Amino acid sequence: MEGDAVHRCAARLDALSGATVVRSDFRTPSLATADLAGRTLVTTRAHGKHLLTRLRHDRADDLTLHSHLRMSGSWTVVRKHGTHGRPLLPRHLAVRAVLTLDSGVSLVGVDVPVLELVRTRDEHRVVGHLGPDVLAGQPTATQEEFDLGEALSRLARDPARPVVEALLDQRGVAGLGNLWAVELCFLRGLWPWIPVGDVDLEPLLALARRMIRHSLEHRTGMTTTGVRRRGENHWVTGRSNRPCRRCGTLVRFRPAAGSGAPFTREVWWCPSCQPAPAGAHGP
Repeated sequence: MEGDAVHRCAARLDALSGATVVRSDFRTPSLATADLAGRTLVTTRAHGKHLLTRLRHDRADDLTLHSHLRMSGSWTVVRKHGTHGRPLLPRHLAVRAVLTLDSGVSLVGVDVPVLELVRTRDEHRVVGHLGPDVLAGQPTATQEEFDLGEALSRLARDPARPVVEALLDQRGVAGLGNLWAVELCFLRGLWPWIPVGDVDLEPLLALARRMIRHSLEHRTGMTTTGVRRRGENHWVTGRSNRPCRRCGTLVRFRPAAGSGAPFTREVWWCPSCQPAPAGAHGP
């Protein structure tokens, strides 16, 4: 899941701040005995692709419910409940968490692969390794400002690394997913496997922040062409063996490979608009 989608989720949850949990139900072994009843939702913030929901209790340490949605997880606000106060949900949903609030709604975590409780003062243990949030400065971000110098330093730490891989490493810059990385390479005319040390990173990051902010602020979805119609909203992503929108050359595709580390993601690119440097070997 891309960072702008996670920030939109954080905004939905943050709108419920001030409500008190009256019942919590975790359906994951590590939190099976956790009880958040009596705690008040303070705020929900996003850092990259991570969600931090902070909860306060007058007589206990502040806690943070840390979640990561990865590719399929979601948090849903459910307003309809059955006769026993339980949220009405389709039975096929893989519910991992339910927080019932005194406001009459429930927060339901569906297919959320990462759920853990940490003391709020220890949040750095789950997000401290991440680079600057590409959406820093937005209301849902954990950081006030985007630290450009830190981002540039982190991205350039391994100059020989392919640029597409550097963009996807959340330890460099947090919040860019596969779609944004692939489309950014196209828009900047970069062969995805060019060493990041050979790339002018400052304009690349400026474009990334501008595009992802536009997606978040205008709710356009993850469109990079400016067109929202399905099939026309991306330059190269998902367009294997179809003509490049800019030059007509057939778009090429490299499938994902590996199941552990190193794991490479799917990549689409136009060999004409994004030419490989002389002497470079293809993927």
